[in-house]
Amino acid sequence: MNTVFGLVVTLAVSVHLGVCGWSEEETLTAASASSAGGGGGDGSSYRKRELVVGPREDPEELITPEEQNNTEVTAQLGGTATIKCYTHFLGDEMVTWMKRDEDQLLTAGGEVYSSESRYSVAHVRHQKLWELSLRDVRRSDAGLYECQLTTHPPASLFFTLKVVEARAVVAGGPDIHVHTGVKLRLHCTVELATEPPSYIFWFHNGTMINYSPRRPLKVTNQHLASSLVINNVTWEDAGAYRCEPHLARAANLTLHVVEGEKHAALHNGHSEGTDADQTAMSNSIHLPPVAVLLLALCLLTVCDSRFHNVWA
Repeated sequence: MNTVFGLVVTLAVSVHLGVCGWSEEETLTAASASSAGGGGGDGSSYRKRELVVGPREDPEELITPEEQNNTEVTAQLGGTATIKCYTHFLGDEMVTWMKRDEDQLLTAGGEVYSSESRYSVAHVRHQKLWELSLRDVRRSDAGLYECQLTTHPPASLFFTLKVVEARAVVAGGPDIHVHTGVKLRLHCTVELATEPPSYIFWFHNGTMINYSPRRPLKVTNQHLASSLVINNVTWEDAGAYRCEPHLARAANLTLHVVEGEKHAALHNGHSEGTDADQTAMSNSIHLPPVAVLLLALCLLTVCDSRFHNVWA
Protein backbone atom coordinates (compact mmCIF):
# COMPACT_ATOMS: atom_id res chain seq x y z
CA MET A 1 0.00 0.00 0.00
CA ASN A 2 2.84 2.37 0.90
CA THR A 3 4.52 1.65 -2.44
CA VAL A 4 1.37 2.54 -4.37
CA PHE A 5 0.99 5.73 -2.34
CA GLY A 6 4.59 6.71 -3.13
CA LEU A 7 4.09 6.22 -6.85
CA VAL A 8 0.94 8.34 -6.77
CA VAL A 9 2.84 11.12 -5.00
CA THR A 10 5.62 10.91 -7.58
CA LEU A 11 3.14 11.16 -10.47
CA ALA A 12 1.31 14.10 -8.88
CA VAL A 13 4.53 16.06 -8.35
CA SER A 14 5.62 15.29 -11.92
CA VAL A 15 2.40 16.67 -13.36
CA HIS A 16 2.52 19.72 -11.10
CA LEU A 17 6.09 20.62 -12.05
CA GLY A 18 5.47 20.00 -15.74
CA VAL A 19 2.41 22.24 -15.82
CA CYS A 20 3.95 25.08 -13.86
CA GLY A 21 7.19 24.94 -15.83
CA TRP A 22 9.49 25.19 -12.78
CA SER A 23 13.03 23.89 -12.69
CA GLU A 24 13.45 21.71 -9.65
CA GLU A 25 15.24 18.53 -8.63
CA GLU A 26 13.58 16.44 -6.01
CA THR A 27 14.18 13.06 -4.36
CA LEU A 28 11.12 11.09 -3.44
CA THR A 29 11.44 8.15 -1.09
CA ALA A 30 8.76 5.53 -0.88
CA ALA A 31 8.65 2.59 1.50
CA SER A 32 7.73 -0.68 -0.11
CA ALA A 33 7.18 -2.81 2.95
CA SER A 34 7.35 -1.86 6.57
CA SER A 35 6.88 -3.05 10.06
CA ALA A 36 5.64 -6.22 11.49
CA GLY A 37 2.02 -5.20 11.19
CA GLY A 38 2.48 -4.43 7.52
CA GLY A 39 1.74 -7.82 6.08
CA GLY A 40 4.69 -10.10 6.73
CA GLY A 41 7.52 -8.23 5.09
CA ASP A 42 11.19 -8.97 5.82
CA GLY A 43 12.16 -5.64 7.27
CA SER A 44 12.06 -2.13 5.82
CA SER A 45 13.22 -1.67 2.23
CA TYR A 46 13.16 1.61 0.28
CA ARG A 47 13.28 2.71 -3.31
CA LYS A 48 14.91 6.00 -4.30
CA ARG A 49 13.58 7.81 -7.35
CA GLU A 50 14.96 11.06 -8.76
CA LEU A 51 12.75 13.45 -10.68
CA VAL A 52 14.29 16.29 -12.72
CA VAL A 53 11.99 18.69 -14.54
CA GLY A 54 13.48 21.34 -16.83
CA PRO A 55 12.08 24.82 -17.52
CA ARG A 56 9.80 25.53 -20.46
CA GLU A 57 11.71 27.25 -23.23
CA ASP A 58 10.41 30.73 -24.00
CA PRO A 59 11.02 31.64 -27.66
CA GLU A 60 11.37 35.30 -26.71
CA GLU A 61 14.45 34.43 -24.63
CA LEU A 62 16.28 33.84 -27.89
CA ILE A 63 16.18 37.59 -28.59
CA THR A 64 19.50 39.12 -27.62
CA PRO A 65 20.17 42.80 -26.79
CA GLU A 66 22.19 43.09 -29.99
CA GLU A 67 19.19 41.94 -32.04
CA GLN A 68 16.97 44.58 -30.44
CA ASN A 69 19.32 47.54 -30.29
CA ASN A 70 19.26 50.06 -33.16
CA THR A 71 16.33 48.36 -34.86
CA GLU A 72 13.86 50.18 -37.09
CA VAL A 73 10.11 50.16 -36.49
CA THR A 74 7.78 51.27 -39.30
CA ALA A 75 4.31 52.71 -38.76
CA GLN A 76 1.88 54.28 -41.20
CA LEU A 77 0.52 57.79 -40.95
CA GLY A 78 -2.63 57.77 -38.81
CA GLY A 79 -2.05 54.21 -37.62
CA THR A 80 -0.58 52.72 -34.43
CA ALA A 81 3.12 52.31 -33.67
CA THR A 82 4.28 49.60 -31.24
CA ILE A 83 7.84 49.34 -29.94
CA LYS A 84 8.78 46.21 -27.96
CA CYS A 85 11.60 46.09 -25.42
CA TYR A 86 12.51 42.66 -23.95
CA THR A 87 14.38 42.73 -20.64
CA HIS A 88 14.88 39.03 -19.84
CA PHE A 89 18.67 39.30 -20.18
CA LEU A 90 18.81 41.75 -17.25
CA GLY A 91 15.91 40.54 -15.19
CA ASP A 92 12.46 42.04 -15.11
CA GLU A 93 13.58 45.56 -14.26
CA MET A 94 11.42 48.67 -14.53
CA VAL A 95 11.73 50.50 -17.85
CA THR A 96 11.70 54.19 -18.73
CA TRP A 97 10.74 55.18 -22.27
CA MET A 98 12.13 58.41 -23.77
CA LYS A 99 12.04 60.15 -27.12
CA ARG A 100 15.78 60.59 -27.20
CA ASP A 101 16.13 63.09 -30.07
CA GLU A 102 13.85 65.48 -28.13
CA ASP A 103 14.98 64.49 -24.59
CA GLN A 104 11.33 63.92 -23.71
CA LEU A 105 10.29 61.56 -20.92
CA LEU A 106 7.35 59.46 -22.07
CA THR A 107 6.78 56.75 -19.43
CA ALA A 108 8.32 55.37 -16.24
CA GLY A 109 7.18 51.92 -15.25
CA GLY A 110 3.46 51.74 -15.86
CA GLU A 111 2.92 55.51 -15.64
CA VAL A 112 2.68 57.85 -18.65
CA TYR A 113 4.33 61.23 -18.12
CA SER A 114 3.95 62.66 -21.61
CA SER A 115 1.39 65.39 -22.17
CA GLU A 116 0.36 63.45 -25.29
CA SER A 117 -2.60 61.19 -24.53
CA ARG A 118 -1.70 59.10 -27.55
CA TYR A 119 1.01 57.23 -25.63
CA SER A 120 0.41 54.09 -23.57
CA VAL A 121 2.66 51.46 -21.98
CA ALA A 122 2.10 47.78 -21.22
CA HIS A 123 4.12 45.30 -19.16
CA VAL A 124 3.78 41.65 -20.17
CA ARG A 125 5.34 39.97 -17.14
CA HIS A 126 5.59 36.38 -18.35
CA GLN A 127 7.50 37.56 -21.44
CA LYS A 128 9.53 40.21 -19.57
CA LEU A 129 8.36 42.67 -22.18
CA TRP A 130 7.76 46.40 -21.97
CA GLU A 131 5.67 47.68 -24.87
CA LEU A 132 5.30 51.35 -25.87
CA SER A 133 2.28 52.14 -28.08
CA LEU A 134 1.50 55.35 -29.96
CA ARG A 135 -1.83 55.78 -31.74
CA ASP A 136 -2.78 58.25 -34.47
CA VAL A 137 0.81 58.41 -35.69
CA ARG A 138 2.01 61.74 -37.13
CA ARG A 139 5.05 62.58 -39.22
CA SER A 140 6.57 64.42 -36.24
CA ASP A 141 6.56 61.16 -34.22
CA ALA A 142 9.39 59.76 -36.34
CA GLY A 143 12.76 59.65 -34.60
CA LEU A 144 14.87 57.90 -31.96
CA TYR A 145 13.25 56.19 -28.94
CA GLU A 146 15.10 54.84 -25.90
CA CYS A 147 14.13 51.95 -23.63
CA GLN A 148 16.17 52.54 -20.44
CA LEU A 149 16.38 49.89 -17.72
CA THR A 150 16.82 50.89 -14.09
CA THR A 151 19.89 48.74 -13.54
CA HIS A 152 23.24 49.75 -12.04
CA PRO A 153 24.67 51.08 -14.24
CA PRO A 154 21.61 51.86 -16.42
CA ALA A 155 21.27 49.94 -19.67
CA SER A 156 19.52 51.26 -22.77
CA LEU A 157 18.15 49.94 -26.05
CA PHE A 158 17.45 52.30 -28.96
CA PHE A 159 14.74 52.09 -31.63
CA THR A 160 14.17 54.26 -34.70
CA LEU A 161 10.55 54.94 -35.64
CA LYS A 162 9.93 55.49 -39.35
CA VAL A 163 6.59 56.95 -40.49
CA VAL A 164 5.28 56.19 -44.00
CA GLU A 165 2.12 57.16 -45.86
CA ALA A 166 0.08 54.29 -47.26
CA ARG A 167 -1.36 54.79 -50.73
CA ALA A 168 -3.85 53.17 -53.06
CA VAL A 169 -2.90 52.10 -56.59
CA VAL A 170 -5.38 51.06 -59.30
CA ALA A 171 -3.97 48.87 -62.07
CA GLY A 172 -4.23 50.39 -65.54
CA GLY A 173 -4.89 53.95 -64.37
CA PRO A 174 -5.13 56.88 -64.61
CA ASP A 175 -7.12 56.41 -67.88
CA ILE A 176 -8.89 53.26 -68.99
CA HIS A 177 -10.76 52.79 -72.30
CA VAL A 178 -13.33 50.00 -72.73
CA HIS A 179 -16.19 49.12 -75.10
CA THR A 180 -19.80 48.89 -74.08
CA GLY A 181 -21.03 45.43 -73.17
CA VAL A 182 -17.81 44.11 -71.68
CA LYS A 183 -17.23 42.79 -68.16
CA LEU A 184 -14.88 45.22 -66.43
CA ARG A 185 -12.73 44.52 -63.35
CA LEU A 186 -10.89 47.31 -61.52
CA HIS A 187 -8.31 46.17 -58.94
CA CYS A 188 -7.03 48.45 -56.18
CA THR A 189 -4.10 47.58 -53.88
CA VAL A 190 -2.83 49.39 -50.78
CA GLU A 191 0.93 49.93 -50.72
CA LEU A 192 3.22 50.77 -47.75
CA ALA A 193 0.51 49.87 -45.23
CA THR A 194 1.66 48.43 -41.88
CA GLU A 195 -1.85 47.35 -40.90
CA PRO A 196 -4.91 46.32 -42.94
CA PRO A 197 -7.37 49.16 -43.63
CA SER A 198 -10.69 49.12 -41.79
CA TYR A 199 -12.44 49.69 -45.13
CA ILE A 200 -11.81 50.37 -48.83
CA PHE A 201 -14.49 52.49 -50.50
CA TRP A 202 -15.12 52.92 -54.24
CA PHE A 203 -16.58 56.18 -55.58
CA HIS A 204 -18.04 56.97 -59.01
CA ASN A 205 -18.40 60.66 -59.87
CA GLY A 206 -18.27 61.47 -56.15
CA THR A 207 -20.84 58.87 -55.00
CA MET A 208 -19.86 55.83 -52.91
CA ILE A 209 -20.94 52.68 -54.79
CA ASN A 210 -19.82 49.78 -52.54
CA TYR A 211 -23.40 49.06 -51.50
CA SER A 212 -25.31 50.64 -54.40
CA PRO A 213 -28.46 48.56 -55.16
CA ARG A 214 -29.17 50.39 -58.41
CA ARG A 215 -26.18 49.18 -60.38
CA PRO A 216 -25.09 45.66 -61.49
CA LEU A 217 -21.67 45.76 -59.84
CA LYS A 218 -19.82 43.84 -57.12
CA VAL A 219 -17.10 44.91 -54.67
CA THR A 220 -14.81 42.28 -53.11
CA ASN A 221 -12.33 43.21 -50.38
CA GLN A 222 -9.17 41.28 -49.52
CA HIS A 223 -6.47 41.88 -46.88
CA LEU A 224 -4.81 44.86 -48.58
CA ALA A 225 -6.81 45.05 -51.81
CA SER A 226 -10.27 45.53 -53.29
CA SER A 227 -11.86 44.67 -56.64
CA LEU A 228 -14.76 46.38 -58.40
CA VAL A 229 -16.52 44.29 -61.07
CA ILE A 230 -19.07 45.70 -63.56
CA ASN A 231 -20.73 42.85 -65.44
CA ASN A 232 -22.04 44.84 -68.43
CA VAL A 233 -20.44 48.23 -69.09
CA THR A 234 -22.83 50.94 -70.30
CA TRP A 235 -22.47 54.62 -71.13
CA GLU A 236 -23.52 55.45 -67.57
CA ASP A 237 -20.43 53.73 -66.20
CA ALA A 238 -18.08 56.29 -67.76
CA GLY A 239 -16.58 58.95 -65.55
CA ALA A 240 -14.28 59.47 -62.57
CA TYR A 241 -13.56 56.59 -60.16
CA ARG A 242 -11.75 56.74 -56.81
CA CYS A 243 -10.43 53.94 -54.60
CA GLU A 244 -10.23 55.27 -51.03
CA PRO A 245 -8.81 53.00 -48.28
CA HIS A 246 -8.86 53.93 -44.61
CA LEU A 247 -5.67 55.76 -43.53
CA ALA A 248 -4.26 55.80 -47.06
CA ARG A 249 -4.02 58.21 -49.97
CA ALA A 250 -6.78 57.60 -52.52
CA ALA A 251 -6.19 56.59 -56.16
CA ASN A 252 -8.14 58.21 -59.03
CA LEU A 253 -8.85 57.06 -62.56
CA THR A 254 -11.07 58.02 -65.49
CA LEU A 255 -13.09 55.41 -67.35
CA HIS A 256 -13.76 56.13 -71.03
CA VAL A 257 -16.54 54.08 -72.63
CA VAL A 258 -16.73 53.75 -76.42
CA GLU A 259 -19.18 51.87 -78.61
CA GLY A 260 -17.96 48.66 -80.13
CA GLU A 261 -18.12 44.89 -80.31
CA LYS A 262 -18.40 42.89 -77.14
CA HIS A 263 -15.20 41.55 -75.53
CA ALA A 264 -12.97 44.18 -77.20
CA ALA A 265 -10.68 46.43 -75.20
CA LEU A 266 -8.57 49.49 -75.97
CA HIS A 267 -5.53 51.02 -74.25
CA ASN A 268 -4.92 49.41 -70.87
CA GLY A 269 -8.52 48.34 -70.45
CA HIS A 270 -9.34 45.53 -68.02
CA SER A 271 -12.34 44.05 -69.77
CA GLU A 272 -12.71 40.34 -69.21
CA GLY A 273 -13.45 39.20 -72.76
CA THR A 274 -11.92 36.10 -74.36
CA ASP A 275 -8.30 36.20 -75.50
CA ALA A 276 -9.31 35.23 -79.03
CA ASP A 277 -11.66 38.19 -79.32
CA GLN A 278 -9.06 40.64 -77.99
CA THR A 279 -6.35 39.21 -80.30
CA ALA A 280 -8.64 39.49 -83.30
CA MET A 281 -9.36 43.09 -82.36
CA SER A 282 -5.67 44.00 -82.18
CA ASN A 283 -4.65 42.14 -85.39
CA SER A 284 -7.42 43.34 -87.75
CA ILE A 285 -7.45 46.72 -89.57
CA HIS A 286 -10.80 48.16 -90.64
CA LEU A 287 -10.74 50.74 -93.49
CA PRO A 288 -13.75 52.59 -94.91
CA PRO A 289 -14.77 51.76 -98.55
CA VAL A 290 -13.61 55.17 -99.87
CA ALA A 291 -10.12 54.62 -98.53
CA VAL A 292 -9.98 51.17 -100.12
CA LEU A 293 -11.04 52.62 -103.51
CA LEU A 294 -8.40 55.37 -103.37
CA LEU A 295 -5.72 52.87 -102.46
CA ALA A 296 -6.66 50.70 -105.45
CA LEU A 297 -6.52 53.67 -107.86
CA CYS A 298 -3.09 54.66 -106.58
CA LEU A 299 -1.80 51.15 -107.09
CA LEU A 300 -3.18 51.06 -110.66
CA THR A 301 -1.58 54.43 -111.48
CA VAL A 302 1.83 53.32 -110.22
CA CYS A 303 1.65 50.04 -112.09
CA ASP A 304 0.59 51.76 -115.34
CA SER A 305 3.45 54.27 -115.09
CA ARG A 306 6.03 51.53 -114.59
CA PHE A 307 4.55 49.57 -117.56
CA HIS A 308 4.99 52.53 -119.98
CA ASN A 309 8.54 53.19 -118.77
CA VAL A 310 9.52 49.62 -119.46
CA TRP A 311 8.19 49.59 -123.07
CA ALA A 312 9.29 53.11 -123.97
